[in-house]
Amino acid sequence: MNDSMAALDSEFDRLVITGQADPRVTEDVIRHLSGRKLHVYGALGRSAMLLIRRLGELDVRIAGGFDRKIQAGSDTSVGFEVLPSASVASLASDDLLILASGSAQLFQSMLSEVTTLCDGAPPQILDGRKLTYVLQNVHCGKRAEHGQFEDLLTCVSYHTKPFKCDFFRRATERLASEDVPQTIKSTGSTFNSVGYLVSEWCNLRCAQCCEAVPYLDSKEMVPADEIVADLRKLTESIKFLHRLDIVGGEPFAHKDIVDVIRKIKQLPGIGYIAVFTNGTLMPSDELCQVLVSPRIIVTNSDYSQSLTSEKKQKIENTNEKLRRFGVKVIQISDRYWFDLIKFKPNGLPDADLMHNYADCFLESCRRLYRGTLYHCAFQANGVKLGLIPKNNTVELYAGDARQVREQLDIFEHEKMIDSCRYCALPVGAKEVVAAAQLPGRTIPIIER
Repeated sequence: MNDSMAALDSEFDRLVITGQADPRVTEDVIRHLSGRKLHVYGALGRSAMLLIRRLGELDVRIAGGFDRKIQAGSDTSVGFEVLPSASVASLASDDLLILASGSAQLFQSMLSEVTTLCDGAPPQILDGRKLTYVLQNVHCGKRAEHGQFEDLLTCVSYHTKPFKCDFFRRATERLASEDVPQTIKSTGSTFNSVGYLVSEWCNLRCAQCCEAVPYLDSKEMVPADEIVADLRKLTESIKFLHRLDIVGGEPFAHKDIVDVIRKIKQLPGIGYIAVFTNGTLMPSDELCQVLVSPRIIVTNSDYSQSLTSEKKQKIENTNEKLRRFGVKVIQISDRYWFDLIKFKPNGLPDADLMHNYADCFLESCRRLYRGTLYHCAFQANGVKLGLIPKNNTVELYAGDARQVREQLDIFEHEKMIDSCRYCALPVGAKEVVAAAQLPGRTIPIIER
């Protein structure tokens, strides 16, 4: 069993680099799983749902599951009994428990939780994130042999780095070419995913906002022409931007958001476009119309543990209207976040920081804001707040396309950045309830 799990780890690492998994390695892992009594932890989450489908196609039986969404009783909606998290203590030491996480950070959180519930003696553990990523890639490879590609809703619903997958890249290039006449370049930097911060204002005041919006005390909205110019400048130096996230603040509050989306759709060299919203602001008919595209998905979260009934109803109404217009929508049931609104030196040695950076989910959340490219939201926040030094960035207007490409190549292959010295990820950040609201309207103070 240990050999097959080592093979899975190795295959996951190779997949992240090359974009494709080896079906032969997967077949070996499945043979070992088929003879085990399997349980899934976090069985009702997004990652688990996809993993369950892929395992079912391979005739791998799941004996049961556990999820902290269930407080009492059980749930059989996934085809097997799902019990409250505390029931995991009933597993035998030779049972195999798959932790169905979407990131290394959530895996570590789940592992800590399971270890505590099992009084320090958990059953055998398997990283469900790696298993899901590899199985889905093999599944997509089989579809690609027949000229078919997975729906983008599946691609973005279960892990944080779909832009690393070769089949995702090919699918988004095809969708973009059907929308905008273009030639996919064979030269340029391989940098291919970024989130553009279109504004610094939001109508919510989330205490652990990953973009630190309440702490910025800003109502800035980047002009549409500047956003487009920045993206045009970036795409001049890369082969293709396979994933573009439109983030804020609250993008739906941007006064020119219709113009922003319309102009971005017309740019060559951009594939999948994700628009992130908290869902509490009703989109206009015009915005709904411009969001209708096979390569655009609107993502929001219900924040069910934190928001008022009124705000939750607004989210439901927003989703209903978007879908009525034909917009692709995915709603994430965010229950827990990590507290990243502290910028304290962590004192870790460089070797640990490099290890953390290699498996950090924020590394997939690169941020572009007013001509400056940051590695992640944490870095962008710290720099804008004046709490950490501005290093390891790319200034898009500091050179021509060739010079920017050289900087992007350095940027993409950095093993860690100075901002990591102030970050609590991947295993030191406290898990907190998602979207807990700050009281009052005063500017909160960040601990450092």
